[in-house]
Amino acid sequence: MAEMRVLHHFEGGVVQPFEVGEGEITFDLRGENGILCVMLENAPDELFVKILTSARNRKMLLGQGLIASADERYRDQRPFPMQEEDGDAMAGVVAGMGNRFYLSTRYLYGVKRLAALCRRVVGPDIKMRWLRKMGRTVPVFEVGTDDGKKTVHYFIAGEDAWETTGSITADGMLRLIASHGTPICEMLDSMVIRVVPLLSPYSACLANPSYTTLDGKAVWATATWADDVPPPEISLVCEEIVKTVQEKRLGLMLNIHSWQGQNPNSMLEAIKTASNGAELDKPRAEWAAMALHTLIRDVPKGRAELAGKTWHPGVARDYMLGKHNAITFRLEVTTVGQGRDNFYETARALLTNMAKVADWSPVCG
Repeated sequence: MAEMRVLHHFEGGVVQPFEVGEGEITFDLRGENGILCVMLENAPDELFVKILTSARNRKMLLGQGLIASADERYRDQRPFPMQEEDGDAMAGVVAGMGNRFYLSTRYLYGVKRLAALCRRVVGPDIKMRWLRKMGRTVPVFEVGTDDGKKTVHYFIAGEDAWETTGSITADGMLRLIASHGTPICEMLDSMVIRVVPLLSPYSACLANPSYTTLDGKAVWATATWADDVPPPEISLVCEEIVKTVQEKRLGLMLNIHSWQGQNPNSMLEAIKTASNGAELDKPRAEWAAMALHTLIRDVPKGRAELAGKTWHPGVARDYMLGKHNAITFRLEVTTVGQGRDNFYETARALLTNMAKVADWSPVCG
């Protein structure tokens, strides 16, 4: 059999250091960007994979495993368990994927999958438009006709480059709406839904602080909503949402993240107090707690919390409450013990439950 080859780092980025052996391969992910996204060719039926990595990645991979896919559109992604070895090493066996497949430490979502989503859902019921600023672009899928009066709901994913499970969940929302596979489809005449499945242009292939300012400085974009000059992608979406708040029309604003396999639950959160001291009064706090309880129903591995403050200033929910007195939400989707079917089920539950919240007016105070 021909020697196994690592063809490229797909979706962009660089190939991490590796060493090929007889029936095995070792990747060194201990560098600054410890994310694996490669295509293998001439792989054996059972491939022993060894990963040298950081403590944070070890915890994630113990919960999630390595992700393999033989499909260029990443429709057959499968997790393979990893076990800790001595030192910085982890190991597992990837089997049954054929001799050419993609191997990753993240569930995969990038520009190829976004293009496939466009082909699948864009039509009479779902439009797509591009927000553009300073050479950057953000795709926005819009469901419903905005007459300037309807409640507007936002689902934003891919805000952090490597948290791709959030993008898969947002992708699933649009596919469900396009197939009329959720009760929310019966209510679309009375609302507008805007979905951003991939806010980050970098997908799974680069580390979390992979956004750059226009002068090339790396930033952690999630914490830049309150900056005087946020990265263009954040600024584009933020400007549109703030306008909706000023019109008193904002409904559910949900930023969908993924802490991958670092925690066993998909956590839904809102906050009572912003870092600048702005806080919800008792009636709005009670409404937020009710909304959290309603939205998390039937979400696989779901939990919800109305937190006192966010753990980091400048993130969306902190900025929106502190600057605009608006209640917004964040979801961290776990990859522990679940894959794409459950990510899509999370999408279904969120859309179904959103329809059960009869009054969104407390969002804007």
